[in-house]
Amino acid sequence: MIDQERRVINISGFRSPKLIDIPTAEKKYSLFYDETNNIRKLALTETGLNQDALDCFVLGGVALNPGVELNGVSQLKRELHIPANAPEMKFRHLAWGTYEKVLSSARLGLFLEWMLASPVYIHFSNFSVLNWSIVDLVDSILAEEQFRELQSYHMDLKNELHSIVRQDPLGYFRLLKTFDYPNVAHERTGEFVKTVRTYLSSKIRGFRNPAAMAFFDMLADAAKGTKLAFLVDNEPDTLVGSFHGVFLDRLATFRNAQHVFDEEPQIERELRRFQIMDGELELTYRFANSKTEPGIELSDVLCGLLGKHFSFLEKNTIDELEVKKAAFNAQQLSNLKLLARLIDKANDECQCFLRNLAPLDSGFKNAWFVDGEEYPDENRY
Repeated sequence: MIDQERRVINISGFRSPKLIDIPTAEKKYSLFYDETNNIRKLALTETGLNQDALDCFVLGGVALNPGVELNGVSQLKRELHIPANAPEMKFRHLAWGTYEKVLSSARLGLFLEWMLASPVYIHFSNFSVLNWSIVDLVDSILAEEQFRELQSYHMDLKNELHSIVRQDPLGYFRLLKTFDYPNVAHERTGEFVKTVRTYLSSKIRGFRNPAAMAFFDMLADAAKGTKLAFLVDNEPDTLVGSFHGVFLDRLATFRNAQHVFDEEPQIERELRRFQIMDGELELTYRFANSKTEPGIELSDVLCGLLGKHFSFLEKNTIDELEVKKAAFNAQQLSNLKLLARLIDKANDECQCFLRNLAPLDSGFKNAWFVDGEEYPDENRY
């Protein structure tokens, strides 16, 4: 009998308010997962945040086509000289330290080359913790009828908010704390928007592009009276209560796949609260010990690398990235090119494999850093 306390979610209608809709993948893939930078909860405190770092959370790993088996991992570990007494392969066996140091690892290069030659594909959801924590302000304003014409620009408007806040996140969060964010009192919503606008204005030298001007005009109009539907009647101080929505998003995207997650007790407890349905069919997944699942071992290495990669891009400006990349040695450039090829390989197989829940600036930086695409000048400052 189904536990009556479980909440039924039909994936045909599942859409988290802040997860952008993408097409589903119908193939019966086998997906193995690990995660990195799971802080479990992000909350406001009197001094700023309960966490020192705002690294990107990454859920991802390796995917196999239907009927394809994962072979050769034991031989790979021998070639990588993983200690014989190590119960499993971990990212730390191949690389450690800053992202620049990670890219200088010859062992990492051997791993990426093996991945390219094997029948596996990478897949990931990159989740910007900072962006997730702040964008409800824009979503709340755009929910008002008077701002409906701006909804098609919601990503640009959120990007401008993120571009300013990332300069001094703790300062911004200290301001939010004074309004019990995300539980702003109904009678203080106008005051809140006005205060936020004044604070953000003090952090810029001018409008870097038309979206920035539109963003501040929107705040000025919203300060005259708005309900802030997503920022009232919530639990005070909680910015991120859990990452289980990212897991649900992957289940909804790959509804016909076999999903094998690394053991994570908190996420497992939270997912068990839901009965996840596709019409009349209940979706299944399982959590497994990585010591018995080679697919999760590979996923650990990939998530460690991708977590470093996306956090590095988000925390550095394009000007800083240009300086740092110009100093890369041959091994760093080679590993970066291998990563780019792995991403292309996955994208050619299934665009749904790659999920980037991050601001536009981060996407532009990734396209420049990995693929050499031109970075838009209007987003530099």
